[in-house]
Amino acid sequence: MLNEIGSLLVNVCRTVPAGIVCFFPSYDYEQLVYQHLEKNKIIYKLSEKKKVFREPKSTNQVDEVLKSYSKTIAMSSSNSKVTGALLFSVIGGKLSEGLNFSDDLGRCVIVIGLPYPNVKSLELQEKMNYLNSCMGQGAGQTHYENLCMKAVNQSIGRSVRHQQDYASVLLLDHRYQRNNVRNALPKWLQTSLQVHSKFGPAFSQLNKFFALKKKLKT
Repeated sequence: MLNEIGSLLVNVCRTVPAGIVCFFPSYDYEQLVYQHLEKNKIIYKLSEKKKVFREPKSTNQVDEVLKSYSKTIAMSSSNSKVTGALLFSVIGGKLSEGLNFSDDLGRCVIVIGLPYPNVKSLELQEKMNYLNSCMGQGAGQTHYENLCMKAVNQSIGRSVRHQQDYASVLLLDHRYQRNNVRNALPKWLQTSLQVHSKFGPAFSQLNKFFALKKKLKT
């Protein structure tokens, strides 16, 4: 699976212009994926097309990373070998809320997995039990799923910030096919949502999307 993630990122970086933001469900998983990509030299393949940035764990480093990420994208040109940047971020982390990746800062948002909260949390269990007792069985589970999808939607919403803005969104998890999960996605995304079980057809659509945008610009 980690190899597939690496292969997907390499192909997406070759197609998507400017900035790509890749969201992971946790810091631990981001670390796991990054170490695997580094160990297998995939990071170097990514760096041939995009400069790679990672969300810092320290809050006082966030501004520095964002400035470097933005500067790299602004300085990229069609003549240069490196045409933009790839930012590894964490859902619910420092870069998923309150920050905008509008226009070239976020031409593609990749969401890997679903960030379900820790169901063993005593606070969460108490709240779920309370909702079940007050609103009926199933209310706690609904709350649990809503917390997850709220975090996903906040991450997705960082990219399209005005009427003329555009971005592709890649949701990498078979569970996004479930009706309850799909119905919880933003309405503006649901109208153009496509489900692909294999990478080939999805990548073809991604190519067509950006080829059309490039044609409209010229």
